[in-house]
Amino acid sequence: MNNFKEAILTAIILFPIVALLITLPYVIIQYHKYGSINKWRTIIVYSFILYFMSAYFLVILPLPSEEFVLKLSTPIYNFRPFSFIYDIFTGTGLQLNEFATYFPTMKNPLFYEAIFNILLTVPFGIYLHYYFKCNLKKTLFFTFCLTLFFELTQLTGLYFIYPRPYRIFDVDDLILNTSGGLLGYAIGSLFLKIFPSRDEIDEQSYDEGQKVSFLRRVVSFFIDCLLIFILLFFTGLIIWQAKISKGWFLLPIIFYVTICLIFKKTVGMSLTKLKFVSFRKDKVTTIAMFIYYFWFLTLNFFLPLSLIILSYILKSLNYIKEVTFEYSVVVIGAYTLMILIIGFLKRLFHLRLSNEYLSGLELKSTISKPD
Repeated sequence: MNNFKEAILTAIILFPIVALLITLPYVIIQYHKYGSINKWRTIIVYSFILYFMSAYFLVILPLPSEEFVLKLSTPIYNFRPFSFIYDIFTGTGLQLNEFATYFPTMKNPLFYEAIFNILLTVPFGIYLHYYFKCNLKKTLFFTFCLTLFFELTQLTGLYFIYPRPYRIFDVDDLILNTSGGLLGYAIGSLFLKIFPSRDEIDEQSYDEGQKVSFLRRVVSFFIDCLLIFILLFFTGLIIWQAKISKGWFLLPIIFYVTICLIFKKTVGMSLTKLKFVSFRKDKVTTIAMFIYYFWFLTLNFFLPLSLIILSYILKSLNYIKEVTFEYSVVVIGAYTLMILIIGFLKRLFHLRLSNEYLSGLELKSTISKPD
């Protein structure tokens, strides 16, 4: 029981880190495929990740020391199927015709460890049936593969990190875990009656994806900013190593904007399935796009950088005592927050953004429902 608590607690502690790492890829994939982020799908996906982490830690924790493992002389495998039934009867004193032996048996580790092995993969079977729409054969196959992965993890001593296995490879675990997946498959039918099905979730996602939400714009903008930052970073390294003119710093931005003008969309727009349309009923011209991007860069790059440059100028004129890195971060952070708040309020009241007014362009979704 203590091992169970340790595994669950470890999964809960590490889950926020894993969730943080996968959030941006998850958001991009959702916007690219559906044009929206469905709340129910997000709960399912992230809870599945938390479940898998918990199950994995249940298999490997607690981690022993290498000295402890070297002293082990216990068997490393058991290939006798259903030996757990014999162990329960002989180790607990269970007698089927005597009801009084049932309760003591249920408190015995031999019994509840077998039950835990079944329960371990019940959620996996539920997820496979309910969300991933697997039939009985696929559920059986994938549950067996998951169980085999767990057992091989134990057999290899955590992928040969340890000199020998510290847990036994047990064919009974394969049987019990696979049975748990099949039980979960049966329970999954109940979930389909209570909660929205995968098809209903997809249908709702596609409907929501026809609109361009504020978050979708922010994600598209963030992707473009991230790419420009990466380009600037590597350009800066080249400039620093080669000791060439710092004027080359503008090259990544010019290159990126040129590519966007040619293809009439940014990388962020492509990944989030957005396109330009003219609300003035004109064509999407290069001039309009240039105005859109120029004002976009002015608001989001040139103005905040100008604020930092102005701070250094004021420092040189002794109006400011010192300009620190922390000060620059605060200035840029405050400016970015202000831009985000203004943008959110404009979208909330269905107002156009400043670069949309100037260029006559707006963003539309390119998501279409599959036939």
